[in-house]
Amino acid sequence: MIDVEDVLRTELPRLADDDALPNWDAVVAGSGLKKELARRRLTAGAALLAAAAVIGLATPLGAAIARGLDGFSTWITGQPGSPASSKEQRSFDRANARSWVAFPKGTKLRHLITQHVGSTRIDLLGFRSGTSTLCLRLSVTGKSRTSTQSCAPLADLRLTGAPVRVLLVDQPVGAGTKRAWYGIDHLRSSDLQITAGVAADSVRSVVLKDQHGRHVVPARSNAFLYVATKPEIGQRVSAVWARTAGGLVTVPFSPSPFGFGGGSAPGRAPTVHVDRKVSGGKIGWLDRHEDRGQPLSTLPPRLRGSLLGRRLGRIIFGRVLTPDPSAPYRVSVTLNAHRRGGPPGGICTMLVGPSGGGGGCSPYPDLFKRSPISFGTSGDGPAEFVRVAGVVSDDVARLQVVLVNNQRLDVHLADNTFTEGVSRADLPARLVGYDRDGKVIAASDPIGDLMGGPAASPARGRAVELLHVTGPNGEHAELLVGPAIGGGECMYVKHFVTVHIAGAMEGCQGRTWTGPALRLSTDMNFLSGRVRTDIARVRLHYAGGGQATLQPTRGYVLFTLPTGRRIASADGLAKNGRVVAHLAFPPPPPKR
Repeated sequence: MIDVEDVLRTELPRLADDDALPNWDAVVAGSGLKKELARRRLTAGAALLAAAAVIGLATPLGAAIARGLDGFSTWITGQPGSPASSKEQRSFDRANARSWVAFPKGTKLRHLITQHVGSTRIDLLGFRSGTSTLCLRLSVTGKSRTSTQSCAPLADLRLTGAPVRVLLVDQPVGAGTKRAWYGIDHLRSSDLQITAGVAADSVRSVVLKDQHGRHVVPARSNAFLYVATKPEIGQRVSAVWARTAGGLVTVPFSPSPFGFGGGSAPGRAPTVHVDRKVSGGKIGWLDRHEDRGQPLSTLPPRLRGSLLGRRLGRIIFGRVLTPDPSAPYRVSVTLNAHRRGGPPGGICTMLVGPSGGGGGCSPYPDLFKRSPISFGTSGDGPAEFVRVAGVVSDDVARLQVVLVNNQRLDVHLADNTFTEGVSRADLPARLVGYDRDGKVIAASDPIGDLMGGPAASPARGRAVELLHVTGPNGEHAELLVGPAIGGGECMYVKHFVTVHIAGAMEGCQGRTWTGPALRLSTDMNFLSGRVRTDIARVRLHYAGGGQATLQPTRGYVLFTLPTGRRIASADGLAKNGRVVAHLAFPPPPPKR
């Protein structure tokens, strides 16, 4: 593949190789036999046990701690705003009862803010789920309509260092009238864009900045609601402040990406000292086929078929676990055979929630050879929280996430599975595993922001075709280029398999080249990518012998691979023929 910074989009789910190398990082936590693609992206949510919840808010001591959590006592005790109307509560209860990943029974909805824009009514509601999660629910009715929600850990409120926490950012509502080309996308503006969050008792107003300047909205019912009317295409909130009696306070915040760029500048993941390293662990209850959690039949038939359908005949044993009862997410874990009736050989883990699910598979117990923690992330653009989920070996007794500012949050861990919400403003972070003696036995790879950082992204303007090649059986590919924000350039590769199956990859490079000199990838029957300006030719080496030499066009390459030939490596040659860059292509995984 092209360098991970460069590949920002792929839309070829129907072309996925079912025998591809198992890849955990694609969607959610890792496990099993074959690569799986997410069926839907999960809405970002969260769940984390606050200290006040542990003690119990009903006790005097619990209430005292709640009052001390940075002025968020109203949210901690679940009493912001006023009780929702009986109609709103009944609607919530009915939807909750129908959902197999429901919020705790008896969850009470609170009405926070109502705002009208013409004939459109916007209602912001909130609720506390169980003892560890708070959620905002957005309901828009009238000319434009939508309904969505976003959740956050209650414990996160005491770590922000600011009296406001943003939960929804630039949520699009309805269709506007403005249109513009950005690369290969002909985009249309939304009718409204909504940003909302929770506020501490001391907050008088919230100030937000976007392309049209600063906007002051009042804090009401311990919340705020900003509605951008008739927004421009690509309009985004870029900064947020809270106004208190002491003045303006900067709010930790990660802008919603536009297209496939945006977000905050990535920081450096925290450094964690590991006391002792462990490897080669297992999940004992899974090996022993113990009935933890719920059976796989708990999954709704349609979801069970879409997530597990291709593997049902190879599943030896599986269960559905609930790491955090306060959050509407479940983790399914299955022990699988390579073939029907064969011995155990892999583990598949799926994170499933209200909007669907996705996950991955890996060989087992090889999954824990490198680390006792296996995880992945999922998220949505308008939400400020990504969801981290996965599995751990029996070596891990406790799990924390260490945020970019070195603050720590306990992660809900049950039956070797976990799921947690982490603010994008707190990334990159790491998961840290402890043994039963409290020693650190693992620090994960950095948890990055799926929405990306401030890398180059498409600027306004339509991409133009630069290269075009044909392949076998009528396949063809096109390489287009268009402007990037900041003076760079974006590359788009369209791959047409049939009239019904096609896909595209997009990557943008800033004015100054960063990363490896050769950014090349193979996709089915084509090789594509870009090369640094000092590379005059690209020499391809085929597995088994043989070469081919390509001359880049304006620094771009698009090439049809010979039938039955695989590229083993590529060299970048300067004008004088000297090799200035080398790229090795990984061999394909063995067929099972």
